[in-house]
Amino acid sequence: MRRATLANTLILAAFLFGLVGPVAAQEAKDADTKADSKKGGGDLTTAATNPVGALIQVQFQDLYIPNSDNSSGYANTGIIQPVVPIHLGEDNYFQGIVTRTTIPIVTTPKVAGNRETGMGDITSIAALTHTTPTHAHLMGNVKADFFTWAPVGAVVLPTASKDETGADVWQLGPGLLALTNLHFPSGDNVMLGALAYHLWNVEDDDPDISKTFAQPVIVYKFNSLFDQKGWYIRNPDDLWSYDWKEDEFDQIPVGAFLGRVFPIGKQPVNVFAGGWYNPVSSDKGATADYAFKLSFSFLFPVK
Repeated sequence: MRRATLANTLILAAFLFGLVGPVAAQEAKDADTKADSKKGGGDLTTAATNPVGALIQVQFQDLYIPNSDNSSGYANTGIIQPVVPIHLGEDNYFQGIVTRTTIPIVTTPKVAGNRETGMGDITSIAALTHTTPTHAHLMGNVKADFFTWAPVGAVVLPTASKDETGADVWQLGPGLLALTNLHFPSGDNVMLGALAYHLWNVEDDDPDISKTFAQPVIVYKFNSLFDQKGWYIRNPDDLWSYDWKEDEFDQIPVGAFLGRVFPIGKQPVNVFAGGWYNPVSSDKGATADYAFKLSFSFLFPVK
């Protein structure tokens, strides 16, 4: 397969930001905007930590891996991730579509003495969301205020600029998302759920790929921490992965991130940082032992 050039990849990235920018500028509100509970919100922190929250996000992340199996030295992935919700109407069963596109810049660990840096493969997922306000009382005064489920489609574009930074094959597959949000009498609340999808290579070319990816969602949001609003602690947003061809897990991130949603002037942002440990290892390819992540996102609540 002819590998995409870096220029073509940058053109695609510019196109994605061309879609996000005008919409974000048109739809942005003040930082104290309340999100609609029918769209999986209720407040800006809930919407910002919801994988299918009803707000436009432009995320910048850096994942630093000090050490990996089957290699030596550090690895690093810089990520640009635009998230765009499309509202389909409250009268429709599926009220919206949320797209999340991950554009990575990869620095590999040293394998056979060589380290490479280049564009990675772009991954894009789209979720067709249905959210139901529940207002159900569970144990004691714990209240569930919405339930969201969504069929998901995922695609990987072979945009890597080097052999070492991507798989060089088109990948495609289905998935599913489900989550809810629970409120406690203290004013704290927790979001629980999961996103999972499977990918196969579309063509018959090597490598032959069959992998399942999952992202558990556990986000505990504090009513107040350090006398401030917007603080939360969550599990890593990096994906679990299982390789069906090798019959083994590649990655199970176990750790925690601390974050806060707050305004800079009138611009709301979401910042989090933390680390995780990977208790599994693979005999094939470089597998992270542990990692640290820093994330900064611009938030644009939609009307």
